[in-house]
Amino acid sequence: MKKILTIALITATAFGQQLQAQTATHDAGQFTTITNGNLWIDSEGNDVQAHGAGFLKVGDTWYMIGEDRSSSWNPDVNMYSSKDLVNWKFERKIIENHVTHPDLGTKRMIERPKLMYCAKTKQYVVWCHWESSNYGASEAGVFYSNTVNGAYTYHWGGRPLGVKSRDCNIFIDDDGTAYFISTIEENQHLGLFRLSDDYLSAVEYTELFKWKSREAPAIVRVGDTYYMLSSACTGWDPNPCMLSYSKSLTEGWSELKQVGNPIAYDTQAASILTIKGTKQTTHLYVGDRWQDPRLPESKTIIFPISFTADSCVFDYTRQFDINYTTGEWHPTPTADRYISKKHWRVLDYSSAETTRGNYAATNAIDGDPTTLWHTQLPKEQPRGQRANRWDWQAPKVQHRIMVDMGRVHTLSGFLCTPRTDNSAFGLVRSYTFYVSENGKDWIPVSRGSWMPYWTEVDFAPCQARYFMLTSTERWGVSVAEIDVY
Repeated sequence: MKKILTIALITATAFGQQLQAQTATHDAGQFTTITNGNLWIDSEGNDVQAHGAGFLKVGDTWYMIGEDRSSSWNPDVNMYSSKDLVNWKFERKIIENHVTHPDLGTKRMIERPKLMYCAKTKQYVVWCHWESSNYGASEAGVFYSNTVNGAYTYHWGGRPLGVKSRDCNIFIDDDGTAYFISTIEENQHLGLFRLSDDYLSAVEYTELFKWKSREAPAIVRVGDTYYMLSSACTGWDPNPCMLSYSKSLTEGWSELKQVGNPIAYDTQAASILTIKGTKQTTHLYVGDRWQDPRLPESKTIIFPISFTADSCVFDYTRQFDINYTTGEWHPTPTADRYISKKHWRVLDYSSAETTRGNYAATNAIDGDPTTLWHTQLPKEQPRGQRANRWDWQAPKVQHRIMVDMGRVHTLSGFLCTPRTDNSAFGLVRSYTFYVSENGKDWIPVSRGSWMPYWTEVDFAPCQARYFMLTSTERWGVSVAEIDVY
């Protein structure tokens, strides 16, 4: 896929996930708290650069590989290791520009590297998208090493079985059979390639979802049923996550059905992880939040999902606790640091839609994320999410909501929760957050053209009784809840 996420699907001993995004471990390692929306940081204090990541567990250590996008293009492949899927150590560049292959970094680049272990050969194998700068090569690449964290050797690059191949992932079935799955023939179909016993070449392939233009296919097996999550081809921009299921990998896939909201909570599927605990099995969705706000800062998002016979419960969870031993999880209790809203009141607002629904401004501070403040709606709705966010060129209008908290507090950040229904209309991106002690003199403490989705935004501690959120989104804004801390 062009600039879309790669999937790190590795079953059994190869299903990992970098769960850092502000995480903490409790009760002697029994529960880990996962908070979505922030950059992962390694043990040296550096940003983790492993986009489109793949994972493999060796003994008690997890290894993660991914694209180093610190300079955006021509990424090296970095490897990190972790004992707990939280604290990551930088191991090395296992595939390096101008070193591993003479064309890498000039005529070729790598996207979505995936890591496997072949028990037959006792080698570690990487499959990836092996591409030219104009995406004309449409090839896959294969590398191998005798040690998991060694320098990987180039084995082969080309179109598997002569088929144009781009956005990719891997899947290993319960019997150890490995598959490479990618968008094929100019992103028109998905190709499922069964690999040889040594995992180094493709031996046969099946076309799936013909003419559906799907990418980012994440597969998981639950009992005797295979489930696939995938997205449409919209470049870096998010779109709905679609579910399909089948009793066979090569045939019988159901019609695509949307899960989650229309932008998959601002993500694109990367993998589905299976946590088999002593008490229950939990599945974790892993998605890439691309261009947040630029490619090097793209985030990895993770939250629990579940499957029934023909559906998937796909609800975003900003923060949750998980026990990797028992497999249990639960939403993290609301942090005490959030300021009570008991004495809050809306002091002023730009507009509110009350004729076509109850979208009053007070809904943004009522403590109920199922209610919604929406500025006055236009006479004609935009057609599609892209028109809402990028295409429509209406004059900019400053939307605002101003809140009196009742007394002065020391503030250090805010959280803007987007609407939680099946829509993303009115998503706030451009914003300025102001504070004031007297309600007259306003100081901007945070602003930008890209407010991160459902993520805490920190700023320097300050004294304030009042705060104001403003935005110039062309089609208005919608907010489920505003919190400060």
